[in-house]
Amino acid sequence: MTHAVKYHPGIPLLEQYVEGTLEADVALAVSAHIDLCPHCQQLCLDLSAEQGLMLEKSAPAAELDATDLDQMLADIMAQPQWNGRELNTQPQGPVQVQLKDKTFTVPRALARLVEQQTKWTQLGSIANAKLPAGDKRHVSLLYIDKDTAIPQHTHKGLEITLVLSGRIVDEKGSYGVGDILINTPDDTHTPRTLPDEDCLCLSVLSAPLQFNKGITRLLNPLQHLFY
Repeated sequence: MTHAVKYHPGIPLLEQYVEGTLEADVALAVSAHIDLCPHCQQLCLDLSAEQGLMLEKSAPAAELDATDLDQMLADIMAQPQWNGRELNTQPQGPVQVQLKDKTFTVPRALARLVEQQTKWTQLGSIANAKLPAGDKRHVSLLYIDKDTAIPQHTHKGLEITLVLSGRIVDEKGSYGVGDILINTPDDTHTPRTLPDEDCLCLSVLSAPLQFNKGITRLLNPLQHLFY
């Protein structure tokens, strides 16, 4: 049964995404969510149309004389021409992630990055694979085996989690494929998987997590696993 996405980025983030003003790593998470969410796909189309109308009304069309048109055509013709032999570098069809005996399909927005990552770091029932994206934030795939809890933590910065497969729950709700969680330093939670279902997420962190419970010497390596 298809999961109905319930948790979205919100209109302000979608507006910035359509405008192209989001930082690259945040835009990556929003783009992957849009790939999984028909509701936000339609919202982005509507926002694009609205912005197009606003630009049309606010910027009067410039009058071009014959000289301007000739120069425009010359500039276009001076651009490198496609020779018919160049390959489309966008991955074709679904891209899959392998972790031991498990296979997961990822959204189109993550396909190229996922193809470049091969190394998983594992600690117990949690595994992390850093993606080559973003300079300011830690972007990774996060795998959590079934019936596993991440110790209660707060956030020193921004934490964005997008569920790609399975389901996780915390004190505020239950999140399935396509749901996006955005936590700030004001938020504290204890995410966990269900007893019979593991989970794969996209994780974007601007700072390490701050664990609140447990023995510090045991949580230190777990912190490095996430960031």
